[in-house]
Amino acid sequence: MRKFFILFAILTMLPVFADTMPYYSSAVPKDAIGLYQTGKHITIYSHPDSNSEVLKNTDLTYTNETMENDMFALLLNERKLGMLYVSDIGDDNWVEVIYNKQTGAKGWTMTEDRLQFMPWINFYNMYGRKYGLRLFKDAPDNVSILHAKAEDLSQNVAKINYVKRIRLTKLSGNWALVAVLDMDKVPKMGFMRWRSDDGKIYSFPNIN
Repeated sequence: MRKFFILFAILTMLPVFADTMPYYSSAVPKDAIGLYQTGKHITIYSHPDSNSEVLKNTDLTYTNETMENDMFALLLNERKLGMLYVSDIGDDNWVEVIYNKQTGAKGWTMTEDRLQFMPWINFYNMYGRKYGLRLFKDAPDNVSILHAKAEDLSQNVAKINYVKRIRLTKLSGNWALVAVLDMDKVPKMGFMRWRSDDGKIYSFPNIN
């Protein structure tokens, strides 16, 4: 019993790592159209109007103890990088964000510059090319098949087995031209589905 309490005390003294990253397709809302990169403060309104009700008004410290995991699609506190899912865009730089992933609560906030809202294509081109991609854990088996063209019926050219790295070369609609290094150390290249035709995402930039 004494050993149990010692172990419990050690665990409670360990730092809490509040970084957030999606690892399953189901973690990405179906209506998400991209990501909004947070700054040091965020105010979320009920409508795309600064005179509407304020739903959330908070300073963002990017410290493990204060950041809300349920708010973020992606959160790396040490790098002060936080992103919320965007479900709609309005006029005059307004975007609708999902600010609670558990409840699906949404509200509107304004972008301060053109890079603060990134549609999926822009996000993958920026971060996917830099860091490569990783497959979601629940991606269907057919996603690991590389094709000669960005078409389901095109020739199969390779299969991803025990992947070490997926390097993104370019996006073509819902397909990604990738170069894959497997555990067998045989280079493989071809088109891989990064997203289904109905918008379900199968892979994500391997940001680290």
